[in-house]
Formats: sequence, structure tokens, C-alpha cells
Amino acid sequence: MKKLIIGVDPDVDGKGFAFYEDGVLTELNTISLIDLNLRIDCIINEHPLVDIDLHIEDVNGNKSSSFNHNSRQSEQVQNKISESVGRCKQMQLEVEKVAEHFNIKVVRHKVSSKWKGAAEKRQFELFTGWKGRSNEDTRSAAYFGYLGVIG
Repeated sequence: MKKLIIGVDPDVDGKGFAFYEDGVLTELNTISLIDLNLRIDCIINEHPLVDIDLHIEDVNGNKSSSFNHNSRQSEQVQNKISESVGRCKQMQLEVEKVAEHFNIKVVRHKVSSKWKGAAEKRQFELFTGWKGRSNEDTRSAAYFGYLGVIG
């Protein structure tokens, strides 16, 4: 049976997705929610015995409306940050609904910036063997998927 792990960084504008097939990172991409739905449907139709897990950053696990407020920021800036965080939280819920529709196991992971920064790109490449293009969102998705591979 083929094992597929999908790692997800549920940002609103740059949703990162990483696909691990039998423990090997085969794809990094930013795709829309609709494309994710179509992609999973296609995978299941082509490989009916595939076992799929979805590993996602649990932004909803943080009960705050913001991750980065500080007292020196204007109220307008704080509101914009809170709005962005709320949109990310909603995106997590939507991705999880897609997984639920396909009876895919969802595993939530604590919010992390692991592998996001350019300085950590080398570590990301070392652990995954990935040599292709990547950005903050796709590397973050790869991290959450990697936790599923090693878990």
C-alpha cells in the first residue's frame, strides 16, 4: 500500500503544500484549496489503496488573535495582523474540511517557524534531499509533512 503524507502551512495567500510518497519528498507547491480537493480526488481515483495523512500547522491551537502584537504597534497595525491571523485560522479549518471529506487523518502540529527562513534552507535540504525550488511557505509545509514521515 502506498503511503502519502501531505504537509500543510495554512497561510491565506501562500498556502504551502508538501507531498511525501513513501517517505520521500516528491513535490513542494503553493496550491489553492480547490486544487487540493481536485488533486486528492485524482490521487484516490488513480490509487484506491493509498493511505493518506495530512499534517498541518495548528494555528487554531493558538487562542490569541495575533502572534506578533507589541505595545509599540499602532492599533491599525495590530488590527491588520489580527485579521491576517484570523484568515489563516479559517484556512486551516477549510483544509481540514477537505481532508474530512476524503476520510483523511489530520494531525495538527504546534505553530513553528522551522525551515521557513533562508538560513534554515540548508537544513531543510539536508533532511529532505530536496534540491528544487522552495519558499518560506513550501518549506514550512515540508517541515510539518516531515514530522509525519518521522513520527
